[in-house]
Amino acid sequence: MAGLSEPDNELFLNLVTANYEQLRRYVFTLLPNEEDVKDVLQEVWISISRKFGEYDRSRPFLPWACRFAYLKALKFHEQQRPRRMVRLPTEVLELLAIAREEEEPVLAERLVALERCLDKLGNRDRALIEARYVDRTPTDEIATSFSQSRRTMFRNLERVRRLLFDCIDSSVVLGGHV
Repeated sequence: MAGLSEPDNELFLNLVTANYEQLRRYVFTLLPNEEDVKDVLQEVWISISRKFGEYDRSRPFLPWACRFAYLKALKFHEQQRPRRMVRLPTEVLELLAIAREEEEPVLAERLVALERCLDKLGNRDRALIEARYVDRTPTDEIATSFSQSRRTMFRNLERVRRLLFDCIDSSVVLGGHV
């Protein structure tokens, strides 16, 4: 990165890598269109890299990055107003941002539980979830590759989602000891 020393560049890349998914989910709270999220995140990382010298390393990185994301999402909404039918008032965006920040510890805990619960799935169930949510394979392709009708595939997806949901809930209630 231009302008960053080697240690700063390494720290920046480590923080970006460690916080990418949380920041993406935060922006997704404010902009429910995935393409918009990608565009805004790109702007966020550019802004953060330019201002990284001002980052107070004694404070958590994610809230600092979320502030950039909030401002970029707000700017994006303002630029999109003439093109969009549904417009969220700035006050609503602020409330969404605050609520998302307040929920981050719970969401992080549930994400850790999800990873543990995914590890407990059988190979076929895990492959089904990965095809649908990681690889984003179209449902017709998933049904074909699993030799199932679409209806059966959707039932199986629902069954596995329910298993994961129950496992996550149990894990969070038991303090992560699932």
